[in-house]
Amino acid sequence: MLEVLPLQDKLEDLRKLSDIVVQEICKYARETMEHLTIAVLAYICLCIVFYFATVYLKIFPDYGRLRSVQRVLFVTAHPDDECMFFGPIILKLAQQSDCQMFLLCLSEVIGFFHCRSSYLPDDPAVRWREDIVANLLLNHIEALSIDTVITFDKLGVSRHQNHVSIFYATAYLCMERKLPPYCKAYALESINILRKYSAMLDIPISYLLSSYWYILSLRERKILKAAMAAHCSQYVWFRKLYMNFSRYAIVNTFKEIEILDLELDLELDD
Repeated sequence: MLEVLPLQDKLEDLRKLSDIVVQEICKYARETMEHLTIAVLAYICLCIVFYFATVYLKIFPDYGRLRSVQRVLFVTAHPDDECMFFGPIILKLAQQSDCQMFLLCLSEVIGFFHCRSSYLPDDPAVRWREDIVANLLLNHIEALSIDTVITFDKLGVSRHQNHVSIFYATAYLCMERKLPPYCKAYALESINILRKYSAMLDIPISYLLSSYWYILSLRERKILKAAMAAHCSQYVWFRKLYMNFSRYAIVNTFKEIEILDLELDLELDD
């Protein structure tokens, strides 16, 4: 009996200790959640204030805009790419009276330049031949006296290989110095999936990390959604969700495609 009592006392002490540990963990978890909630709410408020200050109060009227763009060529892979990815910059440039825009879509679509070829299949897993795409781009750039080319970056927003092919074709023209001296090329920046579907919450981050950016007002967002809805066969339920939550439906950010950056990428890949 004398041996049992100390064992029971030890078990009781362990139970009390475990209760204390559980209580402390629960308390820490509650405090952490409270702090996280406050931080998230504060960030949401910051995003809303920054959005209205930027779009409606225009505290940065010209900052982050492409300079001296008069004849712009957008190069996309599919007929709905201009709405899904490039809507903000297209709507903003359309407001400039001295800017003409052209769309080169590398698939057949009424009303735009179209280039249907067995070498350019609409397949997310197929990489198009760079020489074919590059020749198409260069022909249109020279024929239309384009001074600004805008297309995807090397990740193609969604890693769609058709999108990626256009970037590498554009990069090839830059590396080989085949673009006219008056022409510059810019790539739409790809981001991680969390930022991609954070809509307005990505605006401060885009402002801090990007060289060029365009943000839509609420009225302009409605115009963009209406334009996407015109692609009746493509406007299915998941694309409706995309247009509501994707940051590409409210903000575009760009980076100039420069030879030094391309050479550095090649060295890193090697």
